[in-house]
Amino acid sequence: MWGWIMGFLALALLFYIYFLKRELRKLKYRVKTLPARANFGGRLYLDFRVKTIMDLVDELNLMIDAFEEKSRQTKQMEENVKISIAGLSHDLRTPLTSINGYVQLLQASTDDAKREHYIRTIEHSVKRLLEMTDHFYDLARIETNQKEITLSSISLSNFVEEIFLTFYEQFEEKKIELQFPEQIMDRPIIADKLMLTRVIQNIVQNILRYAKSKAVVSYGIEESYLIFSIKNDIKPDSKVAVEKVFMRFYTEVSSRTNTESSGLGLYLSKKLVEKMNGKMNAELKDHWFILNIHLPISGIQA
Repeated sequence: MWGWIMGFLALALLFYIYFLKRELRKLKYRVKTLPARANFGGRLYLDFRVKTIMDLVDELNLMIDAFEEKSRQTKQMEENVKISIAGLSHDLRTPLTSINGYVQLLQASTDDAKREHYIRTIEHSVKRLLEMTDHFYDLARIETNQKEITLSSISLSNFVEEIFLTFYEQFEEKKIELQFPEQIMDRPIIADKLMLTRVIQNIVQNILRYAKSKAVVSYGIEESYLIFSIKNDIKPDSKVAVEKVFMRFYTEVSSRTNTESSGLGLYLSKKLVEKMNGKMNAELKDHWFILNIHLPISGIQA
């Protein structure tokens, strides 16, 4: 009797070892061929249910999920860089062509007034080129997760006024009236100082290009966010599409011949705000273009 039992157990053990080795060979083959299948939803599985090995398969499948997500992000990143390069090449061509043309005119002209005008135009185009390349550099670093962030407590209202007033001459030249709130908002926010500077500078540049005559700054609080709102009246012939303002390389001039804007400013600003754990949106209301920036409130009072 015991002999039959021992024989049966030995036979069962042999079958168990056989099926186990067969499943391990299958698993080895599936792991080996995984790189060719992982991008298409490939997963590991076993027909022979053994808890320890099933746990191993589950862990391997989690690794596959992580690999596929990383692969998706990498492909998206590569696509974004391609789009950025293509868009930037269009934008760089216009000021470069302008510079080349005015250099030739400068060389051929003997009229001092005309030469001075050509030099000012060339300087303006060079500044636009520098701004575009700065935008592209920042964008590339953000989209490849290379831009470091250092958060600190910042008094937003003072910070905003300081940056806006550095553009005082440009606002005077454009005859754009600036209006700040009478009551100071002293609630500090959590942000990266350099990133926040870039965001506000981009907003100022947007106002200088598209505002008709007035820009109004205001603040509010919503839950754990301080809301920085800036609105400007728009020119009668403005064709701004508010649903597209945060799109990469969007400008009001759809022909892409606009030498005044790369179309990266607001797109980049939104990316920077989101990297600082904030939110940014835009709206168009009664001939006013409004930007709302939500930034986390600091627990430390200024």
